[in-house]
Parts: sequence; structure tokens; C-alpha cells
Amino acid sequence: MIPAERLYVTYFEGNDAQGVPADLEARDIWMKVGVPPERILTGNMKDNFWEMGDTGPCGPCSEIHYDRIGGRDAAHLVNDGCVNGHKEGEIVKGHHVGVPDPNVLEIWNNVFMQFNREKDGSLTPLPAPCVDTGMGLERVASILLGKTSNYEIDVFTRLFDRIGQLAPRAQKYEDKYDDDDPKDVFMAYRVIADHIRTLTFAITDGAQPSNEGRGYVLRRILRRAVRFGSEKLDAPVGFFHQLVDELVATLGDAFPELRKDPARVKEIIQEEELSFSKTLKKGIAELSKRCEKLPKGGTLPGEDAFFLYDSAGFPYDLTELMCEERGLKVDKAAYESAMEKARHQSRAGGNFSNSMQIEMAADEVDTLKVKMAIPPTDDTAKWEWDSANAKGAALATKVRAIIDVKKAFLNEEAPLV
Repeated sequence: MIPAERLYVTYFEGNDAQGVPADLEARDIWMKVGVPPERILTGNMKDNFWEMGDTGPCGPCSEIHYDRIGGRDAAHLVNDGCVNGHKEGEIVKGHHVGVPDPNVLEIWNNVFMQFNREKDGSLTPLPAPCVDTGMGLERVASILLGKTSNYEIDVFTRLFDRIGQLAPRAQKYEDKYDDDDPKDVFMAYRVIADHIRTLTFAITDGAQPSNEGRGYVLRRILRRAVRFGSEKLDAPVGFFHQLVDELVATLGDAFPELRKDPARVKEIIQEEELSFSKTLKKGIAELSKRCEKLPKGGTLPGEDAFFLYDSAGFPYDLTELMCEERGLKVDKAAYESAMEKARHQSRAGGNFSNSMQIEMAADEVDTLKVKMAIPPTDDTAKWEWDSANAKGAALATKVRAIIDVKKAFLNEEAPLV
């Protein structure tokens, strides 16, 4: 059971500017069920008014918080926004703070859907108000299991063990953060575990990585996981899709749809993974070299970002993300300008005049056959190719002539390499 003496609850304090009064009804209900008044706390628009986006259904909420330590007054720690001594969203060591401090955490939220947020920012009462309640399953599980972190429950530990097997050169997972994880090794474990869950569920539901919309989000998630595996854990190419089996074994009973076609999920992830891995190491090395030349808080030139994309196939969004982790920015306007210039040159380069087209005219064929006595190419091998036995096979060839498309000139004695 969850000890009641470690629980704190919150209710909406009201907002005159928005025309929303304090939610005294929620406060009074908590008092009636026996929560001590000093553990019933007010919250502002940020903490106790839930909205799904810029527009749409919304309303005040009442949260339940739990103090893992106990035996103290932790009211001042409820919704204080601190994460391991830092404010949430603060950039520490080049990346945004986002790892939950396990001391005082929200485990349940009751949202009273009373309004609709309009495009102009105003609130309109809903014709049929409702209650939307949500419990943090993993947080509650960590409490019941006596763990200090969500990442110590078996849903994650089994995945961490499998990641360690697939990346044997990496240090075994420990539940450490920030300064206790100076090389971000343990953070990499968490990123990979979280991301394989997201991708497996999303692909099972019919989504796929792509260049647009939700597919683009999935592609970025996949690339981030693969990069963390390669860069932080020295994981071999192709490790990521192999985690699907462990995830299905762990969560398949609770979510039977995961067992429908895991082979398809693995195939989709593997294809994306292998394609991205081809450019990853080269791109990371080149980007790191260029970032080292920049001052702290500097900006990577857009031309450099385009060079990475053009020469190494390194996607812009990954360049931007890795620069952000280093506390750097990217000149996106210059990148887009370089991209447009390249498109223009490509289009212009496709407009060949007739004299520039590679074409074997009748007189050129006659020159090859009669004047230069070059026999026709023996291409019978292409009809005899055996793909099953072709591994390592090679055919001897000899270049007898070249054609200069500018001069349309054949020269048997031209130096060739």
C-alpha cells in the first residue's frame, strides 16, 4: 500500500485574468476524505490548469504527489520544478535537464474538463464537462517496489540487460545521473530503452518512419537512439532492432497487439537503422571537428551544416540536435540558402545541349569498329550470372577507348588509370 502520510494534493488557485475561480470544490472534497489541510496546496495556471495545446478542451486539475523520503514536511517541494538541483528545462552539460528527481513526484492527476481554449485565447464553457484522470503506472510501480527511480523497475531493467548484451563493450547500467554519469553512458541506456518502446508501439499501430508528419518524428527518435548506442555505448551496427523481441516479451501480455507481427516491426526499424548507420560515424567525426573550432555558445555556419548533409548524408535535424547538446546554435537561414543554391545548380546542370549529351552516333560506332578495329563488347556474362554463387566473383575487363563528350573524339591511346 501507499502510505497516506506521504501524500500531498493540489488544487487550482484560480486566475482572475482568465475568469476562472479557485477550485474550492476540489479542496473541500480532499478535506472531507481526511487529507490534512497543510497537505492540500494551491497551484497556478502552469501546474494546475491542464491544456492539450494552444486550442482545445482544458480545465483546472487536482494532482496527487508522493514523498519518497517521508517523515518530514515536503510541501515546499511539490511542483517546485527542480530536477537534481536544476530547474527543469535548464541546459546542463550541453543538454536539457529532464531526468526526474525521485524525492517528491506527481503520481496522479484529475483534470476537470470545463472549458475549450479558442484561437483568440479565450475560454468557452464546454456543453458537457467531464473528468479525465490519469495515473503514472511506472511511478506507482517504483513506489510499491521501493525503488527510487522509474528506471529501476523490471520494465526497464530487462531492456537494460539486453542492451548490455548487444553492446558488450559498454559499462553495465547503473541508475546514475548528471555529474555521476559524466560520459552519458547511463543516459544512453535510458534513451535507447525509451525510444525502442515508442517506436515499437507506434509501428505496431501503423505508423512508419518517414520524412513527413508523425513519420518524421519517429525517424528522428530512431536516429537519436542509434546515435546514442554508437556514440556512447560503442554498440555495433544493427543492435537497435534486436531490442524489439525483449520489449515484446516484457510487455506482450499487457499489450497483446505487440505480438501480432513483431517481425515486421523489426524489419522496418532495421532498414532505417542500417541506412542511417552508413553515414553516422563519418558525420559525427566531421561535425565534432568543426564544433571544436567554435567558441562556447557559438554558431555553426550554415555552409558547414550543408556540407555535412551534402557530403556525408548527415541530416540537418541531427546536426542541430548535436550542436544543441554542445551548447551551440546552427545558422539555419544560411543552411537553407546553401541548399537552395545546390538545387538551382542541379537543375541548371541537367539542361545539356545536344553537343553535351553522351550519344554514340553512327560515325562514332563506325570509327570504333572499322577505323580502330575494336571488337564489340562480349556481354554474355550478364546472361550467365548465378546470384547464388556470385559472392566474390570477378570478371577481367580491359578499357579499349574513351569518348570525350565535349570533343566527341575517340582515342585508343589515351592514358587510362
